[in-house]
Amino acid sequence: MQNKPKLFCFTYAGGTAAFFDEIEQDLEDVDIVKLEYSGHGERHKEGFYKDFDELADDMFSVITGQHVDQYALFGYSMGSISAVEVLKRILSSNLPAPSNVFLCAHEPKTRYALQLLSEDELDNWVKERTIQFGDVPKKLMNNRVFWRTYLPIYRADYTIIGKYSFEELNLQTDIPTTVFYSETDTPLEDMRLWENYFKGLVEYQEYDGNHFFIREHHKEIAEVIKIRLGV
Repeated sequence: MQNKPKLFCFTYAGGTAAFFDEIEQDLEDVDIVKLEYSGHGERHKEGFYKDFDELADDMFSVITGQHVDQYALFGYSMGSISAVEVLKRILSSNLPAPSNVFLCAHEPKTRYALQLLSEDELDNWVKERTIQFGDVPKKLMNNRVFWRTYLPIYRADYTIIGKYSFEELNLQTDIPTTVFYSETDTPLEDMRLWENYFKGLVEYQEYDGNHFFIREHHKEIAEVIKIRLGV
């Protein structure tokens, strides 16, 4: 297929670009661009972001370095914040707007007030939250080497999420948007708040499972993406 549409993918807190490897296999007619945050994965030697402005400026520069014609944005969990912040920059630039936006597993509400926690309290909170979300295998829950390696990454990401305020998100667009969610993780009532920012067609797709329901439902999610992108 010529001129495949691009799908720029923004990962979750503590995640890497490799998170999208599985769904990439389901989207053979889409050019998947798996974005890597600074300090994560293949960019692990680089410094962490201080806030979402730094993250979005960085990701926007990556996107502007690519040929973009027909393309869409796909954010998972924290990646939903990344996607909308990058979208703000796109809409203020000379780039063509994306044809679609896909938001997954994060409602537009500030979830965490972490500023008052001590460093130890923050680390304990991050560990508990990460385990609760189902992102840590049981055999690694008490593994000191694992946490020594990955806790700084989770801590950095949750810190910038905790600083972020949706009340200050200045975004109004009619770009078609699809919201993927699990009722037990992010209830539909909360997910509908995305309509404060996306004023066009907003469609909702519910799946069973925990925060990482994409792992069990990547094929169904890929089918929805293909339909929306017309491939």
